[in-house]
Amino acid sequence: MVTTPHGSGEIELRNVVKRFGGTLAVNDVSLTIPHGSYCCLLGPSGCGKTTILRMIAGHETPTSGEIRIGGQNVVGLPPVRRGTALMFQSYALFPHLTVRDNVAFNLKMRGLAKEERYAKVDRMLEIVHMSAFADRVPAQLSGGQQQRVALARALITNPRVLLLDEPLSALDEFLRLRMRSELKRLQSDLGITFIHVTHTQPEAIALADLVVVMNQGIIEQAASARDVYARPRSPYVARFLGGQNVLCGRVLGTDGDFVLLEGYRGARYRMPLQGRQVRPGETAWCSIRRDQIGLHRAGAGEPASENAVRATVEAVEYQGTFVKVTLADASEEEFIVHEPEAAFFASPVSRGDHAIAYWSAEHVHPLEPDRAAGGAARQPYAEAAE
Repeated sequence: MVTTPHGSGEIELRNVVKRFGGTLAVNDVSLTIPHGSYCCLLGPSGCGKTTILRMIAGHETPTSGEIRIGGQNVVGLPPVRRGTALMFQSYALFPHLTVRDNVAFNLKMRGLAKEERYAKVDRMLEIVHMSAFADRVPAQLSGGQQQRVALARALITNPRVLLLDEPLSALDEFLRLRMRSELKRLQSDLGITFIHVTHTQPEAIALADLVVVMNQGIIEQAASARDVYARPRSPYVARFLGGQNVLCGRVLGTDGDFVLLEGYRGARYRMPLQGRQVRPGETAWCSIRRDQIGLHRAGAGEPASENAVRATVEAVEYQGTFVKVTLADASEEEFIVHEPEAAFFASPVSRGDHAIAYWSAEHVHPLEPDRAAGGAARQPYAEAAE
């Protein structure tokens, strides 16, 4: 039976700034992570996600701002008084101690009697499915088993919040997929807040109730996994999450419920207006999911002139249920089509073939400018327009 921790595990960051000398690592971040949710901080190396995790844990102090756990400002409190537990990327198990004694270590430091702490440890080992390995040392365990021991050691103190720093990065692909399921099961069973740092997009999408996409010390978007994947806020989020092609163009005008854009090399795009106010001549961004794009082969007839790009096939990769076709010269960046397996092999294309990618205007998703770097974003058409 799992013991429920006392108090809320809601995390609230209020205008948090962290500087390391002249480097601004976290830039005025505000965020609320509800109690009992699974949150993934997602972004490339150096974006500030691990710094945020360490500030929540109490291993770094904000330069300014507040960090609240369960409504209490914990800035200045030592880690042991925050109700958090941090599981390190390296697991940091004691090589000379058994699994049981590794998990019991924090309880021993808190003065619990041997009989009481071992009773708690044995219950925790059952939760992480490691009871049969209690008398082994870490060198006798696989990577996935070592991770379970590290999880048990972090959870044994009954925290309100479990902090995980790249917990799956040391595992092979098979174990990563298996441990993803284990982490989700544990979080659901325990009912506490999990905050998981990762740079791996599929990991965040599979696990998180709340995905926080970071860029240069700020939050580009914080939303559900489905929203950040299917409805990215900015070009940065669309590119980083994958699955989307980003297009950019100058506003030519409006036509009913649509905006007309002129993009790279004079290509014309039609984008839903969705209540936006646009002015002719300004720059606008949009994205289109790779699995919502059709592919015309050379000689197969011409699709509509709008919402289509003409390009050369640069690469073809079989992905099982679909084939990834990469097109060159469609824009300044790669343009990728995910074509269903059956459709591709009914009429395959090869590197060097000419093709036309096309899509419906209803599937185009408008984007806002990136929040980082003052709202600037790459303009794929700029070089050709000059």
